[in-house]
Amino acid sequence: MAKGVFWLFLSVFLNAFGNALTVKAAFGSAPWTAASINISNATGLTVGNVLIIMGIIVLIADDLLRRHWNGIKDVFNFLYMLSFGYLIDAWLFIMQSVTVNGWALRVIVCIAGVLCIAAALSIYFQVNLVLHPFDDLLKILREKYLNGNVVLAQRISLGIPLALGLSVGLFRHHLVGINLGTAISFLCMGYFILFFDRCIHLHLNRDALTHWRMPHLLHHVKHSKA
Repeated sequence: MAKGVFWLFLSVFLNAFGNALTVKAAFGSAPWTAASINISNATGLTVGNVLIIMGIIVLIADDLLRRHWNGIKDVFNFLYMLSFGYLIDAWLFIMQSVTVNGWALRVIVCIAGVLCIAAALSIYFQVNLVLHPFDDLLKILREKYLNGNVVLAQRISLGIPLALGLSVGLFRHHLVGINLGTAISFLCMGYFILFFDRCIHLHLNRDALTHWRMPHLLHHVKHSKA
């Protein structure tokens, strides 16, 4: 179980780092981050804080779509989302003195960021201990509403922040964060994750992870109170 938690922490660090790289490259970010950049520019909030606010809204929407509160899973998903948002802000603070100039370098840094995100997501899905509310939205749409169609579920779940980012940017006549990196993330992220699935093998103890997962944890909590 400790090994799984280690990989989970590594994935959130790597995911936040990849997103920070795409922000610094200013050549397009993943849809949720792109939306947060446009809202950040409009409101003055940090990118991480906007992601946290959107995450809370999506967490509530997930439960409404699921038609029930997800119990302690929601608590852990919230904590994961919170740490992800703050880590993006931390990486951006560390990188604030770094300048990425030139079209070629910006493209390279942007693609490197997207690949870091894909590697992090591969690890995160393999560990499968918690779900960011954004990812939980995709899962709910796929399983409950779209008969397992993951492609359509991805298009809808990522189309929401893309439409939000475009709306805010166009309304302000100052569109940022939506460019090549956004298109690559939107169209190719699934293929990149599959690539890293073949390259990264965690060799986790599935029995230990299953025992630790939230429903079992909640079960043990209830019995300890009895």
